Amino acid sequence: MKFPCFLENSRLTLILACILVALHLGAFSYRTLVGANETVDSAEYLQCAQSAANGLGFQPYKEGEAFSEEAISRRPPGYPAIILAMGQSKIATMGLQVILSLGTIGLCIFALRRFSRAWTPINFLLAGFIFTPSQVIYATSIMSEIPFQFFLTLGIVTAIFFFQDLSIKWIFISALAISIGFAIKPVLYPAAILFSVAGLTYAFWKKNLRIVPTILIPAACVLAMASWNYARTQAFEVSSIQTTNLFDVNMKLVLYQAQGEERGDQIIDSLETEAEKIMDYGARQQFRSQQSRKIFFEYPHIAMYQFAKGVLLFFVDPGRFDFITYAGIENKQGFMNAFAAQDSGVIKKILSSMPLWLWVALIIVLVFNIIKIVFFAKFLIKGKESKALKILLSCGIAYIALASGPLGVSRYALPVVPLILVGASLAFVPKSKPIYP
Repeated sequence: MKFPCFLENSRLTLILACILVALHLGAFSYRTLVGANETVDSAEYLQCAQSAANGLGFQPYKEGEAFSEEAISRRPPGYPAIILAMGQSKIATMGLQVILSLGTIGLCIFALRRFSRAWTPINFLLAGFIFTPSQVIYATSIMSEIPFQFFLTLGIVTAIFFFQDLSIKWIFISALAISIGFAIKPVLYPAAILFSVAGLTYAFWKKNLRIVPTILIPAACVLAMASWNYARTQAFEVSSIQTTNLFDVNMKLVLYQAQGEERGDQIIDSLETEAEKIMDYGARQQFRSQQSRKIFFEYPHIAMYQFAKGVLLFFVDPGRFDFITYAGIENKQGFMNAFAAQDSGVIKKILSSMPLWLWVALIIVLVFNIIKIVFFAKFLIKGKESKALKILLSCGIAYIALASGPLGVSRYALPVVPLILVGASLAFVPKSKPIYP
């Protein structure tokens, strides 16, 4: 692809970098004055940190409140530990996240400079982050997305560096980053296991046994987390969030489309009543999983449609929920629930109530989301170079997209935005200059 002249400009790089820094500092200053952006999840993270500070462990409820196996195993300790390390200060936590957000951008630039000395890829990357408002929104929110994004990006980028020069330091950093990322968000636990399995396979294939102890770190962390939860709940699971999402989100969306929202809620309430009668927590979780799968097999075409729709939305959703939450706009009716139930009346009501500025912002972000995907696709089909680069970037993106399932919203896509932008930016490297490794 030819270099657009206006993008091949080092001064433009400085301007775009200054805009990104200004957006982060502006949002941080604003949230310092009005308070951190918080969601329902934020309250649990903060309570886990408070409980740990009181010597009660990372539990999401106050001393004296009823014990809940599902609640106590829902949140891994990674993000509450970050809040605790920041003295439970929301301002300090946001400040750290702003640093991590800018650090992620810097890491992406560092990666691009190893593969190309041109300015166009870097300028496209910086523009991509500017047109991803969720980057700034979650940098100044009490949510785990930005720390998770940083360590996921670090883990994948350093794995790519390892295949570039086979230095053991890169695979050590990668293993450590993936392990920390898993401790922040349990969605990464299958990837952590796959990392160790694939790493062991590579180590024995290449007879490079020096990396074996390092390779086993992520799998050891998964085992430690599951064992820790078993000691607390008598259920050998990494987190209860997977079963909760399966039952309360994935199954709900299928039922809403198959039976309608009102009937769907009735079925879910009935099944939840049955589940609560089961005293053993492990058996109760198994019941919820079985009932969810039963609904999926009863309506396989709807389940597949919801999953495919979720994956598509994962890549293009402009983040209506992120905007209205950050702006403090009341969200009386869920757009995703209405969309799943195919309730055109509610959908029209939600869309007609959106202010003009929100429409403009969402359209701009949507257009750039499509542009990112188009250029990432161009990067994938370019030549035969950089197989490790293409495979690792694609696998990281695909893994998070598939793990997000039917509820593919921009917040879930945020962790892989850097990976998408790195690949899309490398589409601008001339074919005459191969990308390595």
